[in-house]
Amino acid sequence: MSDDCPLFESSDENKLARHADLIHRAHLVRRDGWGQYRNLWSCGEVIGTALVLGDDAELQRCGETTISALERWAFGLWGMTGGQADADAGLLRTRAWFDSIRAAR
Repeated sequence: MSDDCPLFESSDENKLARHADLIHRAHLVRRDGWGQYRNLWSCGEVIGTALVLGDDAELQRCGETTISALERWAFGLWGMTGGQADADAGLLRTRAWFDSIRAAR
């Protein structure tokens, strides 16, 4: 994930690539721990991986809560308008997207 917020929704191809990337990153953290990745990955990549793993301690270490991390990803996935609509609706689309990653790993 880029830490920049896109104006428009990401393409399906981009979302699938992010999905696969987060599965891979979660595997690496489960295998090796966070130590070597915290300073290597972007903030967005770290919090996305923490969301996949349900790692609230890592989210807090990044100064995030589950809600703030989901909001960050909502805008990255769905763009400005879609991200705001998802945030206003309780982040249902973004939660479902992360649930699909957890189910796939």
